[in-house]
Amino acid sequence: MAYEKATKTRFSKILIAIDGSDHSMKAAKYAIDLAKDNKAQLIALAVLDITKIGYAASAFIASPTHGLDELEQKRKEANEWLDKVGKLIASQKANYIQFKSQIEESMSVTGTIVDYAENQNIDLIVVGSRGRSGFK
Repeated sequence: MAYEKATKTRFSKILIAIDGSDHSMKAAKYAIDLAKDNKAQLIALAVLDITKIGYAASAFIASPTHGLDELEQKRKEANEWLDKVGKLIASQKANYIQFKSQIEESMSVTGTIVDYAENQNIDLIVVGSRGRSGFK
């Protein structure tokens, strides 16, 4: 038993990738439980794929305002997802968890998640089993 306690991994920073899907919200609940159990900081990250917004570099060069309304709508949706995670924390009476949320815009969602985790010294990344695209 003492050996088990000594080798049990503790996480101090947990990253949850949020895309608004049911799977990401279920993963958020799991990440909140992990943060509670480990007394860890929880960071929720929403990455907006600008290649799907019409805001890609080539479109931006041709028309600097092209896709900006759509991008602003996606930012608003991402803020709503992140607020939902904050409400989940409150509903689980886990307000003592240090919570931070972040929105990033990128052409590579997975690359951005990994880069963010490396730059912020994240111990664990939690993601849903499927995202909004349904990709398994």
